[in-house]
Formats: sequence, C-alpha cells, structure tokens
Amino acid sequence: MPPRRRYSNRKLTQDSYILTSDPTYGLKRVVFLWGFVIVVLVMLGLGVRYFEDRLASESSVSAMRQQNRELQEALSKARFDLEVELATRGELERQVVGLNDELKQIREELAFIKSATKGAPAAR
Repeated sequence: MPPRRRYSNRKLTQDSYILTSDPTYGLKRVVFLWGFVIVVLVMLGLGVRYFEDRLASESSVSAMRQQNRELQEALSKARFDLEVELATRGELERQVVGLNDELKQIREELAFIKSATKGAPAAR
C-alpha cells in the first residue's frame, strides 16, 4: 500500500459543485454601483460648491479692496477740499475784520466832517 499523501485531490470530487451564480449577486452589484454613483455625485456637488464659495469670496474681497481704494481717494480729495475751504474762510474772516475796521474808521471820519460842516457857513 502506497503511503498516503498529505494533499490528496480526492476531496475535490466528494462535494457537488454548482456552476450557477448567486441570484442575489447581481442585485447586490447594482445596489453597490448605484450607491457608489450617488456618493460620487454628492462629493462632486460639494466640491463644486466649495470652489464656487472660495472663488466668490476671492472676487468679493478684490471688489471690496477696489471699493476701499476708491473711497480712500475720495476721502483724501474731500480732506484737501476741506483744508482749502478752511484756509479760504480764515482769509475771508480776516478781510471782513479789516473791512469792518476800515468802515468804522470811515464812519468816524464822516461823522467828524458832518459835525465840522454844521457850524461852518455854506460856501458858494
């Protein structure tokens, strides 16, 4: 009797083998594929939304920077105009004070001349 081999191939013929596939395998595969497609679409949508928000925020930041520059330029122009107006107003106030003093002096001279001519006879 020959010695028994450790690995015999007799066990291969003992069980019966079914050569058809599992009937639920196709359904499982379809469900898995649809689940995978749904996950991919959700991830794609989230990615698009993320990049839209990121690009929109960058464009809004650049728009705000541009608006900030324009407002700073307008502010500096308004400050310059205010300085010119204040200087002009100061000069006009000095002129008004000077003209008021001159007017007061002329009125005093006029009053003096009127009082001096009242007592003098009219010249013909």
